[in-house]
Amino acid sequence: MFKEYLKKDLTAIFETKSVDFANAVSNFGSELGCLLVVIDQEGIKNNFQDGENYFSVIGSIEYLQDQTQTNFGFFSQRMALSKYKTAGTFRLLDRESNEPLGNDPNNDSVRLIVKKSQKFSYRISIPYNEPIGNIDGLELETSII
Repeated sequence: MFKEYLKKDLTAIFETKSVDFANAVSNFGSELGCLLVVIDQEGIKNNFQDGENYFSVIGSIEYLQDQTQTNFGFFSQRMALSKYKTAGTFRLLDRESNEPLGNDPNNDSVRLIVKKSQKFSYRISIPYNEPIGNIDGLELETSII
């Protein structure tokens, strides 16, 4: 339920081509510029109260890109520059990690691809009994038996 909100927020904050959610195997995509979200299933907590569904989610985001396209601190830099008002509260945790995935110093056509990842927390309140429209009229029939 919270994923559509998280996806919209992440796309706007990080200005990426797309946002995908990993399956249980953490399949970071082959698409450069795609933000992959890995949700910690034990890190999802929700509470129903006063017509609202409160979600608290912990996970990590991963981003594959050519080393020349991004620099260290990519996630926190994008968050600082973003003027987008998120639907929920998105916060980065820990430090960003950078993992080189491929490089051939003898071949310029093989670029250094870096997988950046960082843990995050996301909190959002979503109405769980959203109004689906207005009642235009009501027809009642009564009978006496």
